[in-house]
Amino acid sequence: MIEAVLKVKQNTISQQGEAFSRTILGINFGQSYASIAVIDKEGHPTCIANEEGERQIACAISYVGEQVYIGNGALPHLVKNGKNTIMGFRNLLGHTYDEVDHTTILTAPLLADSQTPAYTVDILVPPPKPASNPRSAAASGTATPNPAALEPVASTKTITVPEVTSLFLSTLFQSAIDFLGVKPTSCVISAPTWFTKQQHDQLRESAEKAGITVLQVLDEAAAVLVGYRVGNAGEEEKRDKKVVVLDMGETSLAITVVLVSEGEYTVLNKGRDDKLGGREFDNLLLKHFSKEFTKKTKVQLDLPCGPDASAADKRADAKLVLAVEHTKRSLSASSGAATCAVESLKDGYDLSSSINRLRFDGLASNVYRQVGNKLNETVKESGLDLSQIDEILLAGASTLFTGLQQHLSLLVSPTTPVTSTIDPSEVIAIGCALQALHLESLPSQDLKVNDVLSTFKEKVDVTSQPIGVVIPGSSSDEVSAVIIDSGAPLPVRRRVAIPTSGVSKGSKIALELWEGKHEVKIEKVERAPIEKSDSDDEEDDEEEEDEEIKTPITKKVKALGGVEVEIKDESELLLEVIVQRNGGLQVKAWQQGHEDSADKFEV
Repeated sequence: MIEAVLKVKQNTISQQGEAFSRTILGINFGQSYASIAVIDKEGHPTCIANEEGERQIACAISYVGEQVYIGNGALPHLVKNGKNTIMGFRNLLGHTYDEVDHTTILTAPLLADSQTPAYTVDILVPPPKPASNPRSAAASGTATPNPAALEPVASTKTITVPEVTSLFLSTLFQSAIDFLGVKPTSCVISAPTWFTKQQHDQLRESAEKAGITVLQVLDEAAAVLVGYRVGNAGEEEKRDKKVVVLDMGETSLAITVVLVSEGEYTVLNKGRDDKLGGREFDNLLLKHFSKEFTKKTKVQLDLPCGPDASAADKRADAKLVLAVEHTKRSLSASSGAATCAVESLKDGYDLSSSINRLRFDGLASNVYRQVGNKLNETVKESGLDLSQIDEILLAGASTLFTGLQQHLSLLVSPTTPVTSTIDPSEVIAIGCALQALHLESLPSQDLKVNDVLSTFKEKVDVTSQPIGVVIPGSSSDEVSAVIIDSGAPLPVRRRVAIPTSGVSKGSKIALELWEGKHEVKIEKVERAPIEKSDSDDEEDDEEEEDEEIKTPITKKVKALGGVEVEIKDESELLLEVIVQRNGGLQVKAWQQGHEDSADKFEV
């Protein structure tokens, strides 16, 4: 089923004043990390840092005695206070206890007898104020304090997933207020492509309870498209394109195949893998450094450890997880070696080691292949081949590795860019901020209509086959150029300019319009033979398979009609093709400045 996404006006940024733009907020609410984007004084979107200077804010909350740590400050408490630390709560929104995959809960466990997923954590509450007792007054007239009454009282706290979400989002909102100096008036918040309407509604409710005015809960893939197209290109698409949004976060991989048609986005297919994410890279580094530790210290350490591991191994696991997170960021940010150091990892021994990017890419090669296989599978399910993809847009911090980007670039055509011109870890938040800016410029009565687009659920009629132009008399079975691609939302109009320089005055130019069919032309290129020495094994004597070169083409299927224009001067020839919602076709051709003598036909 083909579903519509949204159309974004590209000129809204320049229309906003400084005071207005400073109240716009975009939040990327991920499963593991979140980020905040605002519109700066110049009207440009930018990700901001919170009070601790972090632009990637961990979605974590830890209760330690009377204190509550939220964000990156909660991560160190995983080591000694894991049972009171809450993480990975976003995906639980809108679910019941029985619907939750409890094997993915790595921190505080869920209450077994709760309908809405909820946690119970240990806390300390302030002691009650002692009642005044005249008889206990000392001779000086002062009350004799009771030491036991001044101590905090141990207690427990039950908090549901929506309440945890509100608490976390309120800290993001406060960080935005502190940065801007004013309270943001509008916000767009992201949600995964696969979120249900119930999950969208509960996320919106949680955000509004945190004091956030939510204009829209925006699909992450749509936010990526808005972020790259508006935030980077600054103009609408000039032609139809088939784009893949590849979003690889900490815990999952989401792939969306989208047809871009003059600024309007139509989803062709979606793919998802909940087991493939940045945590796979963490596990590779855990195994690597645990082997290094055992090799140097002779102390047995096998990480990541299972549920039956000893307390010492679990503590070492938690400590090393925090360390490899910094190692992973260093690997993705620079080409040099990244260090990993942990004090007293196990039995009093320290870990101090490093890994370079080449070694890491070797360890991660299998993960890279899994991402490529999922990409290929999702694209094929949309009825396309990887060679027909015009661009891959990257999102998520896990796509920052150059090894992964290089692997993806080898799967597609050499002319297909793998785009990360905006920091992939920030592009979703930037897209949300730009969408909030756009929605603020709309009349209030249009906001409810636009909100439907956030869930990719508005169905549209589209062209079933591409329509292209052919020069009469051409012996080729291919269309010379595609004017309207398949999957373009109806009604659609395309106008192209054809140069007439070199064509003599009074002569005529004829063009045929054909309905076509996209195919992939495969050519086999014989590999050059490799000389082998006599010492090579017989098993290595097998010839390598010929290399395949795939070229997307559009074959002619059905002639629709033709037009003929007499050349009167050196101005360009304009060809206009219109497909109505009912499938009707209108074609018109004329020389610029001579529209009154246009040749046209209808089907």
